[in-house]
Amino acid sequence: MDSPKYTILVVDDEELIRELVFTILSNLGHSCITATDGIDALDKLKGENFDAVITDIKMPEMDGIILTREISRQYPGLPVMVMTGFDEEYSAGTAISVGAREFIKKPFSLEEFSLRLRKMIADSETLGQLKIEKEKEEDVQDIMNELEAALKKSEETAKSKLR
Repeated sequence: MDSPKYTILVVDDEELIRELVFTILSNLGHSCITATDGIDALDKLKGENFDAVITDIKMPEMDGIILTREISRQYPGLPVMVMTGFDEEYSAGTAISVGAREFIKKPFSLEEFSLRLRKMIADSETLGQLKIEKEKEEDVQDIMNELEAALKKSEETAKSKLR
């Protein structure tokens, strides 16, 4: 059975890394669009529907932490994987606290990258499905409440006619 194919935005100021991640994603069967920094990424997010974003942390103009925070605010539910080659300045905790769903250190293996990406997207789809089911349950509850109110009103009207 084939795994689903996704459209993923890759954000990194280093061309070599963008090309590497692009190649990995393409080989996994995904569609891929690249951006050179956070500002470019937000611009591309406006014009296309993405299933996930993979971003470097350290970039000029707008770093991956600010980008992740903006994506979380503007596109809630869009999963973000943050990648970094730096240990000192940034931590997984920082990335997760602004909305990242995954954090991966460079250099990473193809297996680790693929596994983290698949898990992140699957988790995101599960959360989306749960949200839809919750909304359906709330809709049914609203209808039940309206029905109950209508029945109560009908009973009151019938009682007042009997008096």
